[in-house]
Amino acid sequence: MSTDPFEDLIKDPDKRAKAYVYFTIAIIISTFMIAIGTIIFILHVIGII
Repeated sequence: MSTDPFEDLIKDPDKRAKAYVYFTIAIIISTFMIAIGTIIFILHVIGII
């Protein structure tokens, strides 16, 4: 039976901190991408783009 990679990630504090930073960056980037996509969609519906 193979080990769970998530359990290995939780055990090591350095890996846990790196994962937290990467997940935070990914959440921030995805938020901006959603906001930009929404603005482009609204401008397209209005007819500006």
